[in-house]
Amino acid sequence: MQKAYVILFCLTTLICGTPAFTQDKADSSLEALKQIPSKYINTIDKKIDKYSSRIAKRTEKTLKKLAKWEEKIKATLQKIDPDAANKLFGNNQLTFASLLEKIKQGQAIQLDCRRQYNKYKDDVTTGFMYLEKSKEYLDSGLAKKIQVTKEKLQQLSNDEDSTDAIQQFIKERKRELICTAVKYMGKSKYLTKMNKEVWYYAETMKNYKEIFSDEAKTEKLVKDVLAKIPGFDAFVKQNSFLAGLFDVPNGDAQLLPGMQTRDGVQQMIQSRITSIGPGAQEIVQQNLQSAHSQINKLHDDIIKKGLANGGGGYSEMPDFKPNSQKTKTLRQRIEYNFNLQFSKSNDIIPSGTDLALGIGYKLNDKSTIGVGASYKLGIGSISKIRFTNEGMGLRIFIDWKLKKQFFISGGFEINYLSSLEGHQQIPLNNVGEELGGAWQKSALLGISKKISVKTKWFKSTKLQLLYDFAAKHHVPASQQILFRVGYEF
Repeated sequence: MQKAYVILFCLTTLICGTPAFTQDKADSSLEALKQIPSKYINTIDKKIDKYSSRIAKRTEKTLKKLAKWEEKIKATLQKIDPDAANKLFGNNQLTFASLLEKIKQGQAIQLDCRRQYNKYKDDVTTGFMYLEKSKEYLDSGLAKKIQVTKEKLQQLSNDEDSTDAIQQFIKERKRELICTAVKYMGKSKYLTKMNKEVWYYAETMKNYKEIFSDEAKTEKLVKDVLAKIPGFDAFVKQNSFLAGLFDVPNGDAQLLPGMQTRDGVQQMIQSRITSIGPGAQEIVQQNLQSAHSQINKLHDDIIKKGLANGGGGYSEMPDFKPNSQKTKTLRQRIEYNFNLQFSKSNDIIPSGTDLALGIGYKLNDKSTIGVGASYKLGIGSISKIRFTNEGMGLRIFIDWKLKKQFFISGGFEINYLSSLEGHQQIPLNNVGEELGGAWQKSALLGISKKISVKTKWFKSTKLQLLYDFAAKHHVPASQQILFRVGYEF
């Protein structure tokens, strides 16, 4: 009888416990989904809009330039060789101008082009698919946002496919024009401009994609939350882009015929090495290093000879010295800096510290120009520390890269010194010149060096040694040699 009660108790526990476990699992999933902030949806939505806008604007801008130069080439060829011009522009052949017109009309661009895999976009898309599937657990407003953003992700995939096809056409069309026109026109300025624009366009598109694929803190947080939801990993394996690409049931690579696991391959290699005998590990290691160096050499040769043009991920090697800043956004070309400088005291002005903030714009890979503002804080003397307001100033500066991390730095500054307000009539030395009020000008030139000191607050440290050519005209005399420590962030 006791055995019967025990069996009955076990069956009851088993039957009643399963729904409880399932309910706990559902509750944990629901709680995790509630942690998905609307900020995440808005972040992705804005990134998609900005990315789509950038590639559309840059594509249209590039095609306008290429179409203009293409028309110049056409006019020149028609005068020199009408047959060659007809070959390039006749028979309703697709040109830069006609492609631009199709894009303006919203026509789909369909060319034979392979889609490139983007893990970031795949993860985001799969995550939104899961959120849409679980919309009954979410707020109705958030569920609607998810639906809209998911549709934008799909449209973005179509836009990227179209952009990849356009890039492929631009490269092929450029090569066709150059190969034909160079026979009659030589190294024309239009061909040179076209070659530069095509290279900058490809690199700019690559940069835009990298910006889009850069995860923000909110995205990482949501990614971690989703990963904790029971069943999410299984959903990813079934619905990700890679799962669809390989048509793998449940995303299990082991189910593909003839595909071996990584562990299986490693075990097979290890057994083969062991069978060779003593010292086999060192021999294999040496051979692998030799093979690796040969592969790297071959890779460099391919890049240098330009054999990778249009072939799976490599950009064409430019035949000019590129300015990589042209492929970047305005925000990427802007840099902020802070620097400080200590000054000695004189008869009127106490010793102090100049604190300055500046903003610079990278003209190219070597040159940066910018403006800044400074505040002069008086600190008194060693025997008597006393903080006072000693003025402010405005600056214009330029840095030009000399070699490695050394720069030639120059600038013009105008500083207002409050301590000089009551000394406008003091004569300058024996010349009889008068001090022109509390404003002083400085013309600076010197050398700077960046050093690899980084923190979470700034990217690099800069040391500057400058000479002030206007210091001898200051009343009272100021320092001619200035030393500054700066930080870029």
